[in-house]
Amino acid sequence: MLNTIFATKVGMSQAWSEDGKRLPITKLQVSDNVVLSRKQTQDKQITFEIGYGHKKLKNVKKPLREQIKKSGFSFGVKQVRGVKAVQADGEALATGATLALTEVLTVGDVVSIQGISKGRGFAGAIKRHGFHGGPKTHGQSDRARAVGSIGAGTTPGRVYKGKRMPGHYGVETKTVSGLVVVYIDETNKQLWLNGPVPGFNSSTVKITKTGVNKDVKLNLDLLGLAVAAPVEAEVAEESQA
Repeated sequence: MLNTIFATKVGMSQAWSEDGKRLPITKLQVSDNVVLSRKQTQDKQITFEIGYGHKKLKNVKKPLREQIKKSGFSFGVKQVRGVKAVQADGEALATGATLALTEVLTVGDVVSIQGISKGRGFAGAIKRHGFHGGPKTHGQSDRARAVGSIGAGTTPGRVYKGKRMPGHYGVETKTVSGLVVVYIDETNKQLWLNGPVPGFNSSTVKITKTGVNKDVKLNLDLLGLAVAAPVEAEVAEESQA
């Protein structure tokens, strides 16, 4: 089975562990991922084309629409991404398969999240790179947020490439590692992660399982998510009494 799945960022909230620790939570909506194609190379590397997000089939461009029909699906997808896997992980999946949240992740899994950071337009060096700015004294009045000197005059007589200066900030591929799955809502297909996730709300992120597992227990009673006892079990206990 693949160790990667795509999700939609919903927003941030908070939760509490059983020992009373407050945790920052990012909620993700995970619809079923669909396998549109599968290709295998000579080095036993398998590449899957994964479709994510439902869309009317008539609103999909014709080449992708025909590929979706050949895969056996009657609905369109919003995005198509490629995912690599070794033969041992991908041999169980075939074209036309559906990848559900619970088939990839469980509570306690440590994952890495890849997404596109928020766009902030043209930003100065203080906002973009964390510069402290110039002094607020010595007679200056309009240089508090300026970059300052960007190089010597005669030597080298130019500005080095990569010099940190004002410019476009954001809209970059960012990866955050070490986040832990703390809760899975199978009914609403929602996933809770402990920590921040790159990107704006409603953006698509890539979740990759690292293979590490941690013991995390939320206080479900405090969150109003405690699982009620099955009614059939209660009836059976009453009949035995």
